[in-house]
Amino acid sequence: MKFLNIVFTAVLFYAGSIHHANAHEAPSWGAAQSFAVLGSATITSTGPTVVYGNVGVSPGSAVTGFPPATIVGGSIYSGVTSLAGPAEASALAAFNAITLQTAPAGNDLTGLVLGQTTGAVILKPGVYTFSSSAQLNAKLILDDGGDPNAVFIFKIGSTLTTASYSKVVMSSGGKGTNVFWQIGSSATIGTYTTFVGNIIAMASITMTTGATTTGRLFALNGATTMDSNNVAAIPQIVDEDSDGVADIFDDYPKDASKAFNNNAETAATVAFEDQWPKKGDFDMNDLVMIQKYNVVTNAQNVVVQVIGYYTLTATGGTFGSAFGVEFPIPRGSVTGLTGGTLEEGQTYAVVMLFSDMRSETNVWNTLPDVPVIAPKTYTISFNIVNGPKLGVFGTDYNPFIMNTVGTSRREVHLVGKPPTTLADKAVFGTGDDDTAVAAGRFYLTATGLPYAITVPANFSYPIEGVDITKAYLHFADWANSGGVTYTDWYSNLTDGYRNPALIFVK
Repeated sequence: MKFLNIVFTAVLFYAGSIHHANAHEAPSWGAAQSFAVLGSATITSTGPTVVYGNVGVSPGSAVTGFPPATIVGGSIYSGVTSLAGPAEASALAAFNAITLQTAPAGNDLTGLVLGQTTGAVILKPGVYTFSSSAQLNAKLILDDGGDPNAVFIFKIGSTLTTASYSKVVMSSGGKGTNVFWQIGSSATIGTYTTFVGNIIAMASITMTTGATTTGRLFALNGATTMDSNNVAAIPQIVDEDSDGVADIFDDYPKDASKAFNNNAETAATVAFEDQWPKKGDFDMNDLVMIQKYNVVTNAQNVVVQVIGYYTLTATGGTFGSAFGVEFPIPRGSVTGLTGGTLEEGQTYAVVMLFSDMRSETNVWNTLPDVPVIAPKTYTISFNIVNGPKLGVFGTDYNPFIMNTVGTSRREVHLVGKPPTTLADKAVFGTGDDDTAVAAGRFYLTATGLPYAITVPANFSYPIEGVDITKAYLHFADWANSGGVTYTDWYSNLTDGYRNPALIFVK
């Protein structure tokens, strides 16, 4: 499962960030053509590395870590007399062929940081040089002009180092068949780097945890070390479901309708005051829910499935509130819902987890000196037909609680989030509510306080009946500023931020 979604998109071109280059050619691989990994001394892997292509060591013979590392479309060869011997010789020949190629004076990148410094963020095909070491931060875009076989050659005098989560991508979405990194000594590819191109290092190569590459790793006079990596020799790339995403990057390699898991990095907590439109006791613990999502997209980055994980931690409200979430898609586009109910009569997809929190638990988990019960968990899942792109669908949805007073359906949403189609909108502007529908101002009191909040953490809510502004001393400042100041009101433990005696401790 990957959090990182690898998507190749069109690139905006800024003249100040692009280098141009002259003619150049890719070296021949010769006997090394079928190899993904070569080492002179040893080859070592830790964890579930996957290598697409042959693995060879010569003149050394030690290859360790296979298994748990696996090889797809290849075998292990060790020693000079094996296929690894001539492969190492061919790799050296390729290194020497690159040495003979010269770069225009304007393509000397010495002192620039790839992916970060102006002039080293977007590069045209050509030969580029670093007189000593090279560093990759952020994202380097290789503008191949729509040709995935365009030739890029990087001649680095000493070391290559990449920052964690850095990237090299081709603007066409190419895999770097003809991208070459000639390293004068050693290369270290940082954790979870997404790399493109073939590395030929005079000394050693280290792939740290989670790094991936679609090119070869050839260490001519040292070790090649891997740790839970994906390494693909270009001709060996496998796309079992033919969706255009290589299996090494595909979270669903056998399902062409899905490609990427887009998991939220952290869970968020939503907390509600159920007395709306009155302010009530404003203890913000009438229903407290932790939520986290995995949004599944296909190879085109279109949303095809949503999986939601919820944990009900407190039910300190007077009403037996229902809990639901409105998603930014038409109701009719949802199929195969499990774990919830798709509410009838709604314009957008509204998934209800339950209709009465008192049917879920009789213990509030908000009263001091009263035993608590374990939180209750829920999981929903549904498919989306003709869904939007991930960027349109987003990650910010519309959770709410609902209760009924007579025939009036009263919903409580986060600030700025509109009610659903079925809500009683006649209640807006009554009691303490200061909603202004025309201005898009929803669910705020006249003093600017919200009836519901969300925090990117496991929220420690006030004890029953305690106004949240008494427990968290800068909550009102944060709310009145529109969330600009005191953004750490809920997490800062220094004096003057909270009254610990008024905060519920489980």
